[in-house]
Amino acid sequence: MDEFNIPPEFEEKIRKAVEAPNANPEFVQKLNAELARRPVRMKSRFVLKPAFVLAFAFAIVAIALIVSMPSVANALKRLFGYVPGVGLVENTGNLRMLAEPVMVTRDDVTLTISTVFVYADRVELAYDVQGIPAANDGWQSPDSATNPKAFCGGLEPGDPPSKQGNPVLRLPDGTLLERDLTSKYPQNVFAMKPVYEAVVAPSVEEMTFVLDCIPNARRNAEPENWEVPFRLISVPQNEVVGAPVVEVKPTAVQAVTNVPTENSNIPAPIVTMTLTRVVPMESTTIFYFKMNVENGDPSLASIMPAAVYVTDSLGQKMKLIGNFPWQPFEHPVGSEFEYATQTNPAPGPLTLTVENAVAVYAPLSTDPPQTTPDQMSFTFDAGENPQHGQTWDLNREFEIAGYKLKVTSAQAANFADIQMPGVDYLDGSQGFEYGYDFGVSADPSVKILVEMDIMSESPMCWLTSAQPLAPESSSIHYTQLCQDGYPKGNVKVTLRQLSVFVENAWQATWTPK
Repeated sequence: MDEFNIPPEFEEKIRKAVEAPNANPEFVQKLNAELARRPVRMKSRFVLKPAFVLAFAFAIVAIALIVSMPSVANALKRLFGYVPGVGLVENTGNLRMLAEPVMVTRDDVTLTISTVFVYADRVELAYDVQGIPAANDGWQSPDSATNPKAFCGGLEPGDPPSKQGNPVLRLPDGTLLERDLTSKYPQNVFAMKPVYEAVVAPSVEEMTFVLDCIPNARRNAEPENWEVPFRLISVPQNEVVGAPVVEVKPTAVQAVTNVPTENSNIPAPIVTMTLTRVVPMESTTIFYFKMNVENGDPSLASIMPAAVYVTDSLGQKMKLIGNFPWQPFEHPVGSEFEYATQTNPAPGPLTLTVENAVAVYAPLSTDPPQTTPDQMSFTFDAGENPQHGQTWDLNREFEIAGYKLKVTSAQAANFADIQMPGVDYLDGSQGFEYGYDFGVSADPSVKILVEMDIMSESPMCWLTSAQPLAPESSSIHYTQLCQDGYPKGNVKVTLRQLSVFVENAWQATWTPK
């Protein structure tokens, strides 16, 4: 359940592709567009921006400031701080951190190690690279789509994972710490925010950052084989790193949500939202909250906010920006979400509102799995020469978490069929030209999205798109495209995920002291 079967660099591209500042409450249209963008290689670097280094939010808050602010003193009880670009940092009493940012320049390329935190059980690091010309940058170079292996960490679809571009930490005694490649640490999907699960002796005061090649840089064209030593310092037990975090007395806001009219065996979901922390900063206010389902099905992977905003004391309604809110497997049920204002609200009470949510069910991926691949699969005979537009009636019925679904049809589709306004496939089809469009229907009272996979190794299938069959309809059609032609003969398809739109609103008010 925990293990990745893809490298962090590849997952980085996926995250960039589906990144949304704030989810549109029109669930079906928004989610469909985001999923259609999933395989796109976005033309922007994933390196941390120079602003991240700031003047450095490394600075430990002065004791005098803490004494003068009651809310800060309250935050000290938990010893949590907030560092921009990193998030929450907890001083557990044995915390060590980077003594100062380290910058090394080679052939006009500058690598900066901006943060390191050594906890009792892991090391978290972030670095940044600047100065790579567009021609050698895999996010900008036109040939990165046609020749991905020319770039550090680049893989052809179907290739096994690669460790290229994964930095190693060398300790003074020669011990090498390798990047953790499980899903345990969400930030680890960033190529330049590696996490190392290890116990590092308190006597270790320095490490060496070892990197074979810069992620997504052209091989043999930019500096490689970096070795950058850095020093660590201990954080005093009673000090907070970064901006103070205000712990909020947990008060769960509960709401009974909609339930399908034709599925009386499904209990009405009891969804709660709990505001847990607030971080008031000079130019923004950051909110942490959790969402949970008291009577959730065992196959429920996540409950995701659809739209989040805050209303200040002047009645201003401010939309909040989420930290990758559309990544359900990074937000299991009950985990914290991070949302921030774009400007600071007016002084006084703040009311956080979560408007609607998305329940994500993944019966094959839960631990333990709630069903088997065979129970979630169907086959149809596409023949030996499928033709564009050819249709097969299926009418295969499934049930996920009590929701009844029917895969009604399959139609031979191509890349031109999935083009949608506002969705830019920057690298075109990337060779994924042919596949099948599946019609799926459900209870009319429920808005859904179903994800599925064509189980074909050759041709390999990947590029996906999903669209509603009609406005405000519970029916959708889901397309997956393949390389080198249509899968032939008996085509096996597996349903892997169901998303259900949950309509309601949850509010929590916080008053600064």
